[in-house]
Amino acid sequence: MTLSELFAPTDPAFSEAMSTLLEIFHHSDDSQAPYQHQLFAQRLNQSHLPPVGLTLENYLARLATVIPGSSHLASPCYMGHMTAPLPAFTAELSRLVVMLNQNPMKMESSRLLSFLEREVLAKLHRLIYRADDLFYDQQMHAKDAALGVMTSGGTIANVTALWLARNRTCGDNLFALYEQGYRGAVILGSRLMHYSFDKGMDLLGLGAHNVWRLATDEQNRLCLTALEQALLRCKEEKIRVLALVGVAGSTDFGSIDPLPTLAAIAKREQIHFHVDAAWGGPTLFSPRYQSLLEGIELADTVTLDGHKQLLVPLGTGMLLCRQPDLMMAVKREAPYAIRATSFDQGRFTLEGTRPANALYLDAAFQLFGLQGYAELIEANYDRARLMAALIRDDPAFELMSEPVMNLLSYRCIPPHLRGKPLDEAANEQLNAFNVALQKAQRAEGHSFVSRTQRTVLRYGDQPLTLLRAVLLNPHIREQHIQQVLADQQRLGSQIASQLFGGSNGDG
Repeated sequence: MTLSELFAPTDPAFSEAMSTLLEIFHHSDDSQAPYQHQLFAQRLNQSHLPPVGLTLENYLARLATVIPGSSHLASPCYMGHMTAPLPAFTAELSRLVVMLNQNPMKMESSRLLSFLEREVLAKLHRLIYRADDLFYDQQMHAKDAALGVMTSGGTIANVTALWLARNRTCGDNLFALYEQGYRGAVILGSRLMHYSFDKGMDLLGLGAHNVWRLATDEQNRLCLTALEQALLRCKEEKIRVLALVGVAGSTDFGSIDPLPTLAAIAKREQIHFHVDAAWGGPTLFSPRYQSLLEGIELADTVTLDGHKQLLVPLGTGMLLCRQPDLMMAVKREAPYAIRATSFDQGRFTLEGTRPANALYLDAAFQLFGLQGYAELIEANYDRARLMAALIRDDPAFELMSEPVMNLLSYRCIPPHLRGKPLDEAANEQLNAFNVALQKAQRAEGHSFVSRTQRTVLRYGDQPLTLLRAVLLNPHIREQHIQQVLADQQRLGSQIASQLFGGSNGDG
């Protein structure tokens, strides 16, 4: 196609073809194009650009061969990852976001949308910190203040929180720590901290080895005894603690650290307290479950991630700050764009250019409302409890943690190990069995859960392979949960025979 044709209004037939492609995709599952690494690589192996542009018809034909091989996240039997199916209005709104092509980094390149972004952040700030009307009237659109920043996801939000914590402690000069008599700096949190904190410490020049991952208790929460021991060690060895991280919804178990106690310890030790609520933050919408996050309002900073339980597209992360002047610790300027006297949010963000994804959040807030989000959260958390009950009552499975939110970790048990004590050797068999089972279910494509590897207190320090279900899709019903488990039992019988032979491992 010519440049003039590409910039002309889109042919309605093209839009209709795209809608048809999406409709077909959303009514199928991964079995339409089962995952085969070698086959996928062979189908997409051209490294040369076409010499001339394709016609729209030819490009649609290409899309029709590619899209079926994408992950069917909207399928109610896809329970593997923390990416939500999107409400229908998102499709049309995305056209607006993309074609407006606003850059909220600078007011001149987004104008009113810069103010919309601040309004959206104020709504989230109120959800977490619950300040009064006067506070938001004064701070929402204040010049040298920010209730938070938009980021491209939870990882950048967590990295930004570490950036803030470091600059609050010693500015951007790490040598200031040594001048203060410290031999180094660390952050403290549980072993279930997200791996973005390792990235952040690397980027700050402090190294991932200075992320101290501490033991957890039987409820997969940061062990307070281990924390106090780590703090004592830091004092004895003259190591500065830059931040204490509390997890509000771990990626493996959905567990929540004891936030009120962590906040009190951080205040006592004068440490920046950050809560990673990328997964669990929207729990605050639910009157029934919001008490799970008691203490989050005491955090200096909080990470949220919109593509998870807020049901907006990927690339929509947020970092909220209890004090509106905190972001001044990382303020940066540029003479051609982000000037010292400007109103621009780009003064405070790690990313210089980003899309106006606050529009997605604004639409979701206006169309769901408090009641809609409360219903969504409570229904998903109830589904997790239903699935846990089905697992608990079936000897073919072992529930590895009681549901806190809407994540479940469990194992499938092969016939020869059901009802028997599970020692280290048996757990090794279970690890191999559950890895093979998860791969087989993924390859078949009718249903899906992910897997992880963690220690569980009742089995000591032995790493265990766990199946991991994410109950996020509002279309999930009991029959879909039963199908996932039935598929695992059916495939598990076949795999047990292959792995353990005719004796099923007894001999």
